[in-house]
Amino acid sequence: MKTPVTYLNIGRLTDHRKDGHPSIYRMKYKTTAERAAAERAQDCSHWCLPGVPDTWNELLYASFVKPGIGSWKK
Repeated sequence: MKTPVTYLNIGRLTDHRKDGHPSIYRMKYKTTAERAAAERAQDCSHWCLPGVPDTWNELLYASFVKPGIGSWKK
């Protein structure tokens, strides 16, 4: 392979962020089952910024400027 591929594991980071699942803040749920269903059904990319997608962008940028890769290669 001519170009090395860097894998960014964002799953674990996103799972541990409270703002990773915004729908739990939008309304009051009457039962625990309703809250659990909302947590499973929502994604983290449709949320007010700054948030989870911004963290992904920071990681991506850091991987670009990481020494030894791309234009920073010596």
